[in-house]
Amino acid sequence: MKTLSGIPASRGICIGPVFQFVRQELVVAECKIDNTQKEIERLDEALNVAKEQISAIYEKALTEASKADAEIFQAHLMILEDPELLSEAKKKIETEHCSADFAMKETAQAFSNMMAAMNDEYFAARATDIMDVGNRVLRILLGVAESPTASLVTPSIFVADDLTPSDTVLLDKTMVVGFCTARGSATSHTAILARGLGIPAVAGAGEEVLDKKTGANVILDGTKGQGGLRPT
Repeated sequence: MKTLSGIPASRGICIGPVFQFVRQELVVAECKIDNTQKEIERLDEALNVAKEQISAIYEKALTEASKADAEIFQAHLMILEDPELLSEAKKKIETEHCSADFAMKETAQAFSNMMAAMNDEYFAARATDIMDVGNRVLRILLGVAESPTASLVTPSIFVADDLTPSDTVLLDKTMVVGFCTARGSATSHTAILARGLGIPAVAGAGEEVLDKKTGANVILDGTKGQGGLRPT
């Protein structure tokens, strides 16, 4: 079968079965609500829970990676306190009478799109961070658990469209021997964290990587100049 080449993101070679990670879609319906104050309170409560979760991830990153890598999550905490983003979300609730879920999803997406449109690697990373934080708040509001490796029972090579920085830190290293993403770059926060955690990784391998079936044995080579995913 054809070798799938991508961008070397984190050094190392590993062998194992593919595990295709499909992120649970966060479905948020647009609906009109009467009690806008209650929705703002729901949002504030979710933001507080998100801060607690990110603080815990920061401590995990400090232990398993490095202080420099962990600083990514200090930036996530700053996003949660961004007065412009929060003001826009709450304004949306008040003026459009929408739910906290819908307001957060729309606002985070708008801010992320604005960063991504700048066509710069630094701002692309910021766009990913905003969506990572926004989706965390959404999961809390919707009661959706966060555990990217919950269904893994065999040490595997994690394959996904893309991974967020939070996904990467929360990967169970006893179950994930390496990962390959269809999108991403060597300078993304996800790649930086993979290197800090010592997980071999290839990014930007294209949509073909998503055709690899769960259970198929592959070799993943994340070393510089050897990026790719191929069958054993």
